[in-house]
Amino acid sequence: MKRELALSVIFISLFSSNIYAYDMNNMCEELLKKGDNKKAVIASKRVANKYDSSFCAAKAHYRMKNFESAVASFDESIGVADLPVDQLYSFLYKGIAQRDLEDFKASSATFTKGLNTAALGNSKYMQMEQRFLYQLGQNELANENGLEAIDYFSKSLTLAANDDERGDSFEGLSLAYYVSNKLDSAIEYGVKASTTFQRTGKLNEYAEMQIKMANYESIQKNYIRALRILNSLEDFAKKNGGRYFEAKALLEKSLIFTKQGHVDDATQSFKKGQAIAIEIGAQDLLPPKQ
Repeated sequence: MKRELALSVIFISLFSSNIYAYDMNNMCEELLKKGDNKKAVIASKRVANKYDSSFCAAKAHYRMKNFESAVASFDESIGVADLPVDQLYSFLYKGIAQRDLEDFKASSATFTKGLNTAALGNSKYMQMEQRFLYQLGQNELANENGLEAIDYFSKSLTLAANDDERGDSFEGLSLAYYVSNKLDSAIEYGVKASTTFQRTGKLNEYAEMQIKMANYESIQKNYIRALRILNSLEDFAKKNGGRYFEAKALLEKSLIFTKQGHVDDATQSFKKGQAIAIEIGAQDLLPPKQ
């Protein structure tokens, strides 16, 4: 199974949170806000606070995809953190950068160390515990260790403090049950994830989960249910201006029609989906050029 972890998105979105002692307005950060990552690295050396300096440099390196340098700078920030929570964030992002290097063993070791450190604060750092558990689940999922992933995602769900965290954990459980060949449970948690994503306004995540749900049903040869899900997604995409997912739903429908032996329907659906994909420039939905 291909990894679908969207690490950069996870990383950048987490930085929008309150970082507590970290100064989000230091000179390095100001350059990052302008997208000038190279100058940010240089500026980080002039930031007086050692944690702010190394942490911001790590962010800049990460955004330039210099993951080894990012890991080194995050590691440096761990040793000079002023507050425990700052150290926990450094553990978290270091583990994500290590995963981008496909060093899953080191990444999981970093997440585990962060988890154990957070646990020392009793209930004070439960949100950080939840994030470490979720990331550990993602590592196991990426390596198709379904049962281990289920364990981590279940624990992260228990500690989830809001619908965003619950939605992500539901999605993780759905995917983990899928790789464990437990499709009924995959569908159950897929429904929970879809409902939560829709409620929180994460429409892209909702749409992607619907595609996966249709795939689950198709694997079990429940083609009518799969088509019902995709028809619903197609209508949803039309109403919400989501041309990408309208195209994707049509292309997925084409595959199911093919499995049913409905050649004409498959051809028509494929042509419609392909036409939209070409119109919006969605190259990932189009066949590779020869």
